[in-house]
Order: sequence, then C-alpha cells, then structure tokens
Amino acid sequence: MLEFKKIDLQRDFDLCLQFRKDAYFCSFHTLDGFTEFVGVDAADYRNKILSRIDDPQWGYFHAYSDEQIIGQIEFKTYSHLEQTGYVHLFYLAPEYRGKAYFKVLNQFAIEQLKMANCLAVVLAVGLDNHVAMAAYQKNGWFMHSAKNECSDYWIHHFK
Repeated sequence: MLEFKKIDLQRDFDLCLQFRKDAYFCSFHTLDGFTEFVGVDAADYRNKILSRIDDPQWGYFHAYSDEQIIGQIEFKTYSHLEQTGYVHLFYLAPEYRGKAYFKVLNQFAIEQLKMANCLAVVLAVGLDNHVAMAAYQKNGWFMHSAKNECSDYWIHHFK
C-alpha cells in the first residue's frame, strides 16, 4: 500500500516544510509561533534534519503511494522515558486522511522503533487536535500525561 523512503532533503525540503506547516496549523489552529519553531527561512528546521538524517537514532521518512509523496514521519529512538521512542511528526496530506493510511504510518514507526529495542513510543498532541487524538486512540495510543498548557503526551506500548 505505502512505501517508505528516507527523505531526500535536497529534492523535497519545500514539501517537508509545507507538511510541517500544515501539521502545526492542525495542532494549534494558528501559525503564530511557526517561524520561531522552524527558524527564519526555515533554516533551523533544515539544519535539524541535516544534522540528524544519517544518525541511526533518528528517522526521517516520506510515505509514497504510487510514486507520490503523501506523508511524512519524523521520530527518534529515545525520549524522557526509558526504552521509549518519540514521534515528532506523523503527517498525511489532507486528501489521504481518514482512509486508513495513518494505520500504516503508525505501524511503520512502531516497527522501526522495535528494531531499536524500544518497548513503547510517545508523542505530544495539541489539546485542540481532536482529529489526531481520535486517530491515535483508534490505533492503540493512550493519553499518558500533560506536557504543557498546550499539549499532552500520548503513549503506545508495543506488544
């Protein structure tokens, strides 16, 4: 159904940034703070990816359907919890949401993290991002704890 390939930053950075921007808006219902998040001209975001993309503790992947990029995953194999990875971004283009593609993205991330000896994974979800919360809950995630006034940590324990 989907194929996952490491992000080609030189070719696809503009798309990465577009996906990040849409995900930010979906999470917070505003773009206030987005420039601070990615840096001026998105230089901070680009540099983060560049510095991490070949590090085995990090994963930066695009999801392809019929040779077209439809989604993106960013994760690391560690977090503030022991043997627990951290997903920084699950993203699907709007026209692919609600069509069972998230289940495949989720499973890919879990398999990658299992190979890194993780027993669970966490992520932060904006408190107003009810669509994402519903998708996470449907796919085995549970609210774990408050992160800050804008978001909560959700966790998925592997079987």
